Amino acid sequence: MDGSEAKKPSHEGNISSLVRKNCSQLFLVYAGLWRDFMPSAPDFLRQCGLGDRNMTILRDPSNSFFENGVSSDINSVEALLKWHYDFLTEQSHIDEVYSMGNSAGGYGAILYGCMLGIDKVYAFSPSGPLRLEHLQGIINHADGRTEVNVFYDPKHRRDAFFAEALGECKGVILHPSPEHIDDGHYVFMGMMERGELPNIFPPFKGSGDAAA
Repeated sequence: MDGSEAKKPSHEGNISSLVRKNCSQLFLVYAGLWRDFMPSAPDFLRQCGLGDRNMTILRDPSNSFFENGVSSDINSVEALLKWHYDFLTEQSHIDEVYSMGNSAGGYGAILYGCMLGIDKVYAFSPSGPLRLEHLQGIINHADGRTEVNVFYDPKHRRDAFFAEALGECKGVILHPSPEHIDDGHYVFMGMMERGELPNIFPPFKGSGDAAA
């Protein structure tokens, strides 16, 4: 190497990607703070019905709602946003992008999804009360270009307050849990256990406009 090529910033193992060249859809998954409650990667993909899609999973080692990036090289919102742009530029077969996350990961999914202007966000029990006004500003700045779907249990007071405040923003669609279901803060896990997640995501779309 002659030094003319810039070295890519290291994510220190906190970003992992599964590339499917035959699929034109990418799901960006932002892990929450309580990662111990998440299933293993194979189980996660199977239970979500997304095993045949392009998938990128991001972990936040500083537990700072992805506001400090994911590593010493990628250590800010701006740096992580640039990583997303660079990664998407390399994936020429992708023409639909979605994000998803649970709890603090839901905050990350909304934050980066709206800043990137992706197609849809799926946020489960998004949290971060001290960051609510900031996130509302990000959503409003997106001006409805990104559809933000928020799943929450209205009986969980903190989550309901956060979700319903986001619901006042343009482009946000609220999905409260049915009255007879008590998921609390764990709406994502509840929907996964009930086999409901595959029904909310878009069907597989092949690359080159070929749908399957």
